[in-house]
Amino acid sequence: MIHSTMDAQRLSISALLLLLPVPAFAFSAAGSTATAFIILVLGGFTLLNLVLNALFFFAGKYQSRRFSKVHTLGSLIVPLIALVLTVMDHRGFADIAFNLGLILVAIALALLPLQLTLSKRAPSQHSPLILALGAFVFLAIAYVIPPVVLFAVLVAHVALQSQPNNKTRIVSFAALFIGYPLMAYWLYQTLQMFTS
Repeated sequence: MIHSTMDAQRLSISALLLLLPVPAFAFSAAGSTATAFIILVLGGFTLLNLVLNALFFFAGKYQSRRFSKVHTLGSLIVPLIALVLTVMDHRGFADIAFNLGLILVAIALALLPLQLTLSKRAPSQHSPLILALGAFVFLAIAYVIPPVVLFAVLVAHVALQSQPNNKTRIVSFAALFIGYPLMAYWLYQTLQMFTS
């Protein structure tokens, strides 16, 4: 009997609580564009760029200071876009401090090729094959995340410029043959999304 009375009280209290008005917290998208860009685009780019750093390091591409500088300059483009978005679209100090912290980490990781140049790791006879196979790994990821095809095409071109043998040249051209149509399809789909 006591147990059923307590259940009835709980039920009546729950019903009364459902009738109480609660404040609605509306979401405003102001200031969230930069944060979304940083988390999704800059975060993914930085992660893939770290894989690219490892691939180029083990292939001995960072022996050339020119190659390291070009890679570093290319890697700084996305963090600089994120910086411009953060300056243009922020809500307050906490928001801008969080975004700037993430951007500084991305810039530090983008400067990694300059540090890897100091190791003077020489390319081996297998370096072009490592790069060509790396292009296919990026292609496999690109079938799930289409923008990754840009990395696959880039790595395949670097593999072709590394004096490959005939087998490696065929693998690199195959990666380009698959990569360019996939990139064109992804760009077409992206354009359709923005124009419709």
